[in-house]
Amino acid sequence: MAGKIPRLFIDDLLNRVDIVEVIDARVPLKKKGKEYWACCPFHGEKSASFSVSQNKQFYHCFGCQQSGNAISFLIEYDHMEFVEAIETLAQIVGLEVPYEQGQAPSAPTHSFEPLYESLEQCSNYFQSQLKLNPLAIEYLKQRGISGDIARDFAIGFAPKGWNNLTGNKKTLTEAGMLIEKDGGQPYDRFRHRLMFPIRDRRGRTIAFGGRVIDPEDNPKYLNSPESPVFHKGSEIYGLFELKKGTNNIDHILITEGYMDVIGLAQHGVKTAVATLGTAINNEQIEKLFRSSKSLIFCFDGDNAGKKAAWRSLEQCLTSLKEGRIARFLFLPEGHDPDSYIQEFGHQAYLGEIDKAATLSEFLFDTLTAECDISSSEGKAMLLDRLDPYVKQIPLQSLKDQILSRAEGLTSDKHEARLQKLLSRSNNNHETRILPPEQTWTPTRLAINLLLQKPALAKGLGNQYELSETKIPGIDLLLKIIDRIQDEPEISTQNLLHRFQGDAHESHLYQLAAMRPQIEDEASLDKMFQDCLNRLQKEYIKYRRNLLIKKLQTNGSISESEKTELKQLFTIQ
Repeated sequence: MAGKIPRLFIDDLLNRVDIVEVIDARVPLKKKGKEYWACCPFHGEKSASFSVSQNKQFYHCFGCQQSGNAISFLIEYDHMEFVEAIETLAQIVGLEVPYEQGQAPSAPTHSFEPLYESLEQCSNYFQSQLKLNPLAIEYLKQRGISGDIARDFAIGFAPKGWNNLTGNKKTLTEAGMLIEKDGGQPYDRFRHRLMFPIRDRRGRTIAFGGRVIDPEDNPKYLNSPESPVFHKGSEIYGLFELKKGTNNIDHILITEGYMDVIGLAQHGVKTAVATLGTAINNEQIEKLFRSSKSLIFCFDGDNAGKKAAWRSLEQCLTSLKEGRIARFLFLPEGHDPDSYIQEFGHQAYLGEIDKAATLSEFLFDTLTAECDISSSEGKAMLLDRLDPYVKQIPLQSLKDQILSRAEGLTSDKHEARLQKLLSRSNNNHETRILPPEQTWTPTRLAINLLLQKPALAKGLGNQYELSETKIPGIDLLLKIIDRIQDEPEISTQNLLHRFQGDAHESHLYQLAAMRPQIEDEASLDKMFQDCLNRLQKEYIKYRRNLLIKKLQTNGSISESEKTELKQLFTIQ
C-alpha cells in the first residue's frame, strides 16, 4: 500500500495547478469580470451560480454552497478517491507523487478494498478457466480473436455450474458475482459464458460482462448489477485499455458492444470503447472528451442505429466547447464495427471513419428528413425543431455554422426568426446568479481580506486579547491569523485547504467568494488595517465597560486596573 503523501507536496501541487483549467476541461466556464462562471455541476439549475476564482484557486456555488479546491472538485465531480485526485493533478503539471514509506495513507481508505480484491480474484479465475475450455477457445478463434488480444482485455470464461467461485460469500454477493436466493445458498451469476472484465481508470476490475457461446443459451449478454464500486452510467468499457496502449489519442470510437471494441483492436484500431448496454449519457461523454477532443460515434446503418445516434447527439450538445468535435459514423446496413472490419479490413474501416458526418450535418440531415422545407410551414417547423438543440450548445462558432446552414434552407423571414432564437439562446446561457449582498462587519471583512492576501497577517503579532470581546467570528479570525503566522508564505488555496473538515470550512469558502469593493492593492492593506483598528476600538470599549461595571459593583478596583482604565479613556 502506498504511504502518506507529504503535505508540502500537496501544497506545492495546489500552487502549481490552475483550477480554471481543471474545471473548464469538465464543465465549460465563461469569464465574467474577474471570475469564471457556469451552471453548477452539483445541482440542477438554469442560471449560472457556480463561480471559479483563478486568483484564489477555488470554486463556490452560491446556489447549493458547494465549495472546494482542485482536489475536492475531482473527488466530487469525477468520483475519484483522494490519492487518485492527487495523482491526476500531478500528471497535469508533470510532477511525480512522492510517498512516505511505512506510513498510513494520507486519506482514509474506503471499505471497498475487499470488493476490488474479490473481483480481481474472479477475473484471474475466469482467465485460468478459459485456457481449460476448448469450446470457448474455439469460439474466440472463429471470431478472429488472438491470444494476445484476449490477454490484453483479460478475457476469461465462466464454466458451467452453480458454485464455482470461492471466497467470502457476502463480499461476492455485494460485488454482484453471486445471486442470493430465498432461504438458500447464493449461486454464481455467470455460468457458461465468455467473461469480459470492466475496469476503471486505474485498471481495477469493478464488474463483468458475460456473453454466451451457445446460441441456445439466454440472455445473449449479461452484465454485473450496480454495486458500491460499479455504476453503469459512469463507466466505459475499454477506456482503461485504450489509455494504457495509446499515448496520443487523436480520436475515440464509441461503439455499442464489447466484441466491437475487441474486434477493432484485433485489426489494429485500438481507440474504440463501448457503453455498457445502455445509451451513452453526458457524464460518459464528458469523460471521453477529457481523453480526446474528437469523438466518433459508430452505429449500424439501420433505424435502430440512427435512433441511438440521435440520442447520443442530444447528450453531446452541452459538451461542445472550443476544440471539441463530435462525428457520427453509420456502417452499411447489416454490419456492426466488428463484422465490417472482419469482412473489409483495416483500411476500409479507416475510410468509413473519414466519411463520418459532423454533428451539424447529422443534425440537419435528420431534421430536414422530417420537415418539408419546400413549403413555408416546413421551414418554420425546421426552425422550431432546431431551437431547443441550438440553445444547448455553448460554442458560439458552432451556433454560427448552424445559422449559416439554415440560411441556405430558409427564406430571409425565417432566417431573421432563427437569429432571434439564437440571440435568446445566448442570453439565456449567460444569465448568472450574482453573489448575495453582504453586510461587511469588521470581522467578516478582515477574514475575507486575509483569504485574498494571507501576507496581511505577517508581523501582526498576536491579537489574543480580542477573543475577550466575544465579537461574532473573532475566534475564527484569530485562528486564521495564527495559521498564517505559523506558515508566513502560505497561499490562499493552501490556507483554505488547512480548514478541510473544519466546522467553518463551508463558511470560509463562502466568505472567500465574496468581493468587497477594493480599488487596488494598497487600498486592500488599508482596509485590513481599518478592520483591525475598529476591532481594537471594540476591545477598548469592552474593557472600559467591564472595569467601570466592576468598580460600580465592588466599590473599588486594583491599582493596575485603575491605571489601565485611565489609559483606556485617553485612547481615541
